[in-house]
Amino acid sequence: MNLGQWLKSLTVIDQGILLILYCSCVYLSKITLEALIEYYDHKKGHNEFRVRFRITPAALLGLALIYSIMLYQVLRAMFKFIP
Repeated sequence: MNLGQWLKSLTVIDQGILLILYCSCVYLSKITLEALIEYYDHKKGHNEFRVRFRITPAALLGLALIYSIMLYQVLRAMFKFIP
């Protein structure tokens, strides 16, 4: 079974749970990136010549993917019925 068939076989509740989990991972990655930018600004003393970083979609979704893999590992260790 490939990914497309697996997604079609899920119920609406299953798809909603996956969407909520991934949205929470995106939110966690946004918080992490904002905290790192604030830490950098604090270390540089809010100098006007510092490099101004911004949150890009690639960084946001990449970090969310890492968070979702970590969350999956934690949930799989807690609940034995997760494949």
